[in-house]
Amino acid sequence: MANITVPADYSKELKTEIAVDQVTYKVGGNKMAVLRDFSGGVCYVVDAKTNEAVFSGEATGPIFDPANKIEVYHFDFTPVNECGEYYIAASYGISYNFSVSVSPYRELTNAMVKALYFQRCGMALEEKYAGEYAHPECHNFPAYLLDDPDTVIEDVSGGWHDAGDYGKYITPANQTVFNMMYAYELFGDAVGDQLNIPESGNGLPDILNECKYELDWMLKMQAENGGVYHKVSTEQFAGNQLPHEDIVELQCISPITITATGGFAAAMAAAYRNYKKFYPEWSDKCLDAAKRALDYALANYKDHKEFKNVPPCVTGGYGDLCCLDEIYWGAAELFRATGDKKYEDIFREFHSMKFSKTAFGAYHQGGHGSLCYLLCDNADPELYSVVKAEVIADADKSLEIYENDGYNVCLAPPTETEEGDYYWGSNAALTNSLANMVTVAVVDKTDKYDEAIADSISYLMGRNYISKCYVTGFGSNPVMNPHHRPSMFDGVDAPVPGLIAGGPNDRKWQRPTCVKGVKQSEGIDWDAMPPAGCYIDWEWNWTANEITIYWNSSCFYITGYLNSKNK
Repeated sequence: MANITVPADYSKELKTEIAVDQVTYKVGGNKMAVLRDFSGGVCYVVDAKTNEAVFSGEATGPIFDPANKIEVYHFDFTPVNECGEYYIAASYGISYNFSVSVSPYRELTNAMVKALYFQRCGMALEEKYAGEYAHPECHNFPAYLLDDPDTVIEDVSGGWHDAGDYGKYITPANQTVFNMMYAYELFGDAVGDQLNIPESGNGLPDILNECKYELDWMLKMQAENGGVYHKVSTEQFAGNQLPHEDIVELQCISPITITATGGFAAAMAAAYRNYKKFYPEWSDKCLDAAKRALDYALANYKDHKEFKNVPPCVTGGYGDLCCLDEIYWGAAELFRATGDKKYEDIFREFHSMKFSKTAFGAYHQGGHGSLCYLLCDNADPELYSVVKAEVIADADKSLEIYENDGYNVCLAPPTETEEGDYYWGSNAALTNSLANMVTVAVVDKTDKYDEAIADSISYLMGRNYISKCYVTGFGSNPVMNPHHRPSMFDGVDAPVPGLIAGGPNDRKWQRPTCVKGVKQSEGIDWDAMPPAGCYIDWEWNWTANEITIYWNSSCFYITGYLNSKNK
């Protein structure tokens, strides 16, 4: 590769049409860029410090991308294995800078876990842990029950703000702690670094330290009858305020829901397993809470209705029509935690019901239950085989989507009959779809899906239609204006690092138009925009640019897996 020179007539204009993974190209790993609107010619890999070319080659294509209905080209530069900063030079311009490193997932994973610390509610974020994002304690107010206003609960403190707002919601919390505990359990020290949080150095891995901060709050949300309150928040969304400036006399607690309760049962049973060697008495409390929650859910699930806000509360809903998947997951976790066959019988009964047994997410938690069951030592062999086959079929379906996508990503394209996966939270739709690949990889000890998993993460790191790295603080073109109130109003130019934005959203009724009098989409022809282009890095664009705890956790669950493979 000596004496390679980029032709003098090649443009130096930065082109989003040349998409690269800005963060996670690995020494010894596959490396590919995706080019659109490309007319051919030799492509070059250029050292960003010296501006000297280190590799050249032809891009292959055209390759049809069904999601965006365009043709793209692939430029493979796998031989580039020197650590450093580079960019791609093509005849019509250059890409954003990207890095090649030995361990590209570790810092990224750490930052996405540490981002949850910045979401902590009820305590001061001190400068020695939070740096320039420090702020005083917040939201340590009593809360009244919306369906019984005379009842006030004095202490609902702790936990994390769920998203760009300051509400705390049980259903997304259930998925978040699942991802954290299973990431630690399955991938060990790949997600076990010290994160510089107040508990660092106490003998507990920091991912479990951070997770316990949420679990402690969740325990406060269980009623005496075993049911779990859906959420606690202020009555209205906060204004243009930092957390400690959002002051009220009383918060409000929404009624018990089965979706919150079933998932809570699962989360607490998992907590019992993961923490019993560290905090045995506390873990026993979690197991008791799990049993009481599942008992309540089983006694009441036939009366389940989708959650709707009770006036005057108007904060996030997280309504879910189906509660069967949460109970399915809860039964699996209690079977794994106790070995009691009665919980396997419940799992078997709910497995026979109609809902997805493979979906992961805040709303769809059947995949959580299936993974849990496949890790049980004493599972019924016949039922085990059925569940495993379902998970493999789902993973293979995602693999087929990946293999036919121009950007090599596991996001279903829109079709004449299906809307596709580019909806609100599409980046989490991606990582949740990868979760079943990870399940099969763990259970079968196979690397069949590893390339698809890594390539799909490359999409999040900038190898996408708009060349945007969707994680704050990472890449050469990162998200800078997430819908995240602390980042919006703290006076710091850069947002809190390690937050993953929701991503492109092509649903017409959710397309950004005008918010608070500001025309964020002026000059954009949304009808002509392909699905992966429906994104604006703008702070009030919550349908594409908000952050959430569970989107973060689904992403670091996947990067934790990839980090564990980096031996």
